[in-house]
Amino acid sequence: MIKKIIKKILYKFYKIFFYKIRHKNNSISINNPSIEYLNLPIINCENDTNWQFSLEEARLISYTGEISHEKNNNFPLIESWICKGNQTLAPNSFFLKEQEKKINNNLNKNQKIIEDTYFVLPYYTSVFGHFTGDLFGSILYYLEFVVKKYKLFLITPSEKWNNFFLKMYPNKVHLVKPIDVLENNLFFKNVMILPRMNTMQNYILSNNILNKYLNNSIHNSDKVFLTSKRDERIQNIIDVIDLLKKKGFQIIDPRDKEILDLLQIIKSCEVLITEKASTLNNLHLCRNKPYYIFSSDNEKIDDLKKFTYAGIYKSYHKGLYVDIFCKNSKKDLLKPFKNQISVNLDYLNKIF
Repeated sequence: MIKKIIKKILYKFYKIFFYKIRHKNNSISINNPSIEYLNLPIINCENDTNWQFSLEEARLISYTGEISHEKNNNFPLIESWICKGNQTLAPNSFFLKEQEKKINNNLNKNQKIIEDTYFVLPYYTSVFGHFTGDLFGSILYYLEFVVKKYKLFLITPSEKWNNFFLKMYPNKVHLVKPIDVLENNLFFKNVMILPRMNTMQNYILSNNILNKYLNNSIHNSDKVFLTSKRDERIQNIIDVIDLLKKKGFQIIDPRDKEILDLLQIIKSCEVLITEKASTLNNLHLCRNKPYYIFSSDNEKIDDLKKFTYAGIYKSYHKGLYVDIFCKNSKKDLLKPFKNQISVNLDYLNKIF
């Protein structure tokens, strides 16, 4: 008891005469373990005219996440990594083991030598959601401001995306289909490796750059429902489409539209409803008006791995979107935003 009293007295004495604030580095300026966050690097674009690149040798190693892919499919889902020396670089540690295993399992494929000089990205993917979220904004930025003398080596998710880049930057891109880099590893004799940007900077650059190519005053439709029309996404999708058609909505499958036409509709329409998952990522590229998402009522982004994989994309538009929560109609899937849902038609009828 006496010791405790003495400690309290000494502590008060210390605070009065010797106390100093300890100023520490904390990325979110609060100590709260319930708040999850990532430290995201921001590339300084203000000094891009001073960037210096040297010509280097590098390999491009690719793999597919699909169990199989049809031989006539030129756009299988792939990931590709630039390997310099014996090293590939990823932006976080959450998927390192899985990625490293797949990279090493694909080291011994046939190698195709590329003599031409290109700008390259350290990472490519033909997975639409990750292409738009992790790469697209930086690609636009590099094509607008950095790529001049040499072309940018590019892999996209579809023929429509190839058409987009050929129309926008015909003399600045060298397009290769995913099937070509999946069947052969590429050995570049002369490349300049551009930095990878974080998701938020990608989306901001997408909005900034696309803004001058899209017109807010053009209205293809006042009401739009973006949907892949797949019942594995929305169990009662036929009924949802029928109801929204009666309400005056135009039903658009993003895969049916050329990219600029689709983005123009997304940017300008007054009322917009979208599916979740990859369809939603189209909106992140250019939408700055409120919109609605058919969302699962119990799908949670409750750890950093899920947040990195998918949650970060949706979080970029927090404040713009309104969730229309729906019941899951199947057992939860492991990947975020992939649960099949069933839309409450009575509720939908009331709000629109």
